[in-house]
Amino acid sequence: MSIIISGRHFSVSEEMKAYTESRIQPFLNDRYKISSVRVILELEKNRHKAEIIVHAKNCEFEADCESMDMYESIDLAVAKIGKQINKHFDKKQDHHKAEPLRDVSSPEEEEDEEAALEQSPGA
Repeated sequence: MSIIISGRHFSVSEEMKAYTESRIQPFLNDRYKISSVRVILELEKNRHKAEIIVHAKNCEFEADCESMDMYESIDLAVAKIGKQINKHFDKKQDHHKAEPLRDVSSPEEEEDEEAALEQSPGA
């Protein structure tokens, strides 16, 4: 798992790198199977742009955002990438582990079966 943080037209401070890593950290668990994250921070006059590219197993996500403050740009880009990742992996979630509905009986049917067993003379 690698996080690469680079800057265009300026050098990224250690404080900004630490802040960016702390914002990305919640997505780096084993559930998402992320192999690498690349963050590109760009500065042009008063425009601050953050671009995040995430490589996960068999897919790639990309989000970018601009604002007047670099920290705000990072927050907005992380929010966008978070939505993309959550949406993708929620779709990929396997819902077939549960018991099929045709095999599940309702509580009313269970009460009827219990009543029938109590009334049967051979039991």
